[in-house]
Amino acid sequence: MDADILSPHVAWVLLAAFLVAVMQAGFTCLESGFVRAKNSIHVAVKNLMDFCVSCFLFTLFGFGIMFGPSEMGLFGLPTLAHYENMTPETVTFFIFQIMFCGTAATIISGAVSERMRFVGYIIVTVVIAGVIYPIAGHWVWNGSNLGETNGWLAKMGFVDFAGSTVVHGIGGWIALSAIIVIGPRIGRFGKNGHKIEGHNLPMAVLGVFLLLFGFFGFNGGSTLALNHQVPLIVANTALAGALGGLGGIAFSWWRSKHPTVAGIVNGTVAGLVAICANANLVSAIDSMIIGFVAGAIALMGMELLDKYEIDDVIGAVPAHLFAGMWGTLAVALFIDPENLPTGNMLSQLGIQTFGIIVIGLFSMPLSYVLFRAIDKFIPFRVTPEEERVGLNIAEHEASSSLLDLITQMDFQARTGNFDRNVDVEAETEASEIATFYNAVLRKVRTESERRQAAMDQLTKLASTDALTGLPNRRSFFEAIHRAMSAAKRNYRQGAILFMDLDGFKAVNDNMGHEAGDEVLKRVAERINSIVRDNDIPARMGGDEFALLVTEVETLDGLKALADRLIADLCDTFELPQGNAEIGVSVGVAVFGGSKAVHEEPEQVIHRADEAMYQAKLAGKGTWRLTEAPVASVA
Repeated sequence: MDADILSPHVAWVLLAAFLVAVMQAGFTCLESGFVRAKNSIHVAVKNLMDFCVSCFLFTLFGFGIMFGPSEMGLFGLPTLAHYENMTPETVTFFIFQIMFCGTAATIISGAVSERMRFVGYIIVTVVIAGVIYPIAGHWVWNGSNLGETNGWLAKMGFVDFAGSTVVHGIGGWIALSAIIVIGPRIGRFGKNGHKIEGHNLPMAVLGVFLLLFGFFGFNGGSTLALNHQVPLIVANTALAGALGGLGGIAFSWWRSKHPTVAGIVNGTVAGLVAICANANLVSAIDSMIIGFVAGAIALMGMELLDKYEIDDVIGAVPAHLFAGMWGTLAVALFIDPENLPTGNMLSQLGIQTFGIIVIGLFSMPLSYVLFRAIDKFIPFRVTPEEERVGLNIAEHEASSSLLDLITQMDFQARTGNFDRNVDVEAETEASEIATFYNAVLRKVRTESERRQAAMDQLTKLASTDALTGLPNRRSFFEAIHRAMSAAKRNYRQGAILFMDLDGFKAVNDNMGHEAGDEVLKRVAERINSIVRDNDIPARMGGDEFALLVTEVETLDGLKALADRLIADLCDTFELPQGNAEIGVSVGVAVFGGSKAVHEEPEQVIHRADEAMYQAKLAGKGTWRLTEAPVASVA
């Protein structure tokens, strides 16, 4: 029965593996919080996908390459990990290393966020988890589970206890390659470039707490035993992370005059990364110095990338690559030489530097060339339109209530159409925002309607006679311009009927202006009742009216219209002040036609006015007509 009970060492390494798995959740929160809402789902799915792909590849052949029998210290054979035939200790080691492989892969996710295709990211994960990480890891860690030193770098004396370079450095190098290949996000750099803020910074901070928790297993489990070093390692890890946060926020405070979220977040991660290489053999003071310097290095690295317009969304390259380099060099600077393979600080520093360079030259050029070649056939980057819409929808057709709201608001902002309220499902996190936004929209629409009504009223006042409601002189002249242009194009004829009331002055003089105004209103009503829908009546001023006939079918019809106007307007009007008798004289001027000479509207009005005076001279209550002048035939 006792033989079936796991040893405390196995139990501890299993627990440490579980803690390392929590780092995936930490990276998911950190990266999702640091991107815009329209890309948060895409980032989260990438983190889950790289864990799935790395587990598959590491089991299929990665574990064999990294920890199988060494071929000249370079690599192992790519064989399937038949863990069902392994001892519990070996299976536990396999599980622990799977989590390390997943961590190396997921470092890249945040750096390339918001513009990399999902299929491109899978290819990147395959490159790091299936090729680069297992081979480079073989050089340093092969045989470590057996207490042996088989990798060629390890034989030289290169030390990396828990992966400042092997895990974080490799992830940082490949992330750098990927972001150079795909380029910066739209709007990040250039003439109008600006910093792009994440949508949920508290979530990003929660991600750092989860990473801190995971690093306890990452570093503490690297002992592969529950021994006296574990408490020291965990303490050093916590202290370096804390001081990294202080170093990052101090640097950001100094540079930007205020403490930034990126400063403490990336500083903390950098401190945790830097202590990985040396956590088992440094003191509390050493851990504080290593962590604080790492935090400052990460922030300086972010400024350096910005200077060269390299768009690392979450600062993964500075926090993992740059801080990882520092932590690897710190092995020689802070560990007692008696505990180093070379026994000498300068010699160890040279080997540590050499190991960083070799792994960097293997990781970045190889990944960069592969990414450039693959990008020719399978574009890594989404289209500008897809980037604008957001990768949640463009890549996964996935949305959220908040994203739906933002999309509708963005459409309204771009089109200027605020006629409809935004539509968001009730009882969601965006519903309250939508309620207030719709209230603002209603206010905007109400104010717009008031302004439009005022503009309509001004337009009406400018083009309409206030007394009769007919178009005024200015508006009538504009209508004549349009009618004459149409007549010229269509070789059709139109006409203007100019009317002057007979006997109106006597009504004003004998019955008063109120009576006169009432007569003018009733005259306008009668004219309106006679004309066709496409003809335009107008008051020209005083007791003068006009009618634009836009299309004359026959002269006989035009004469009949003049007769009807006279018949309806030469009448007795019953008013409160008494009976008013008036008449009307009409002048008709025809314009247009295939043979007519060109005229200006003023000339046609003048002909109609002359014809009206001829009608008055003929005895009033009649009409006279002038036809359009035609070109003379030579």
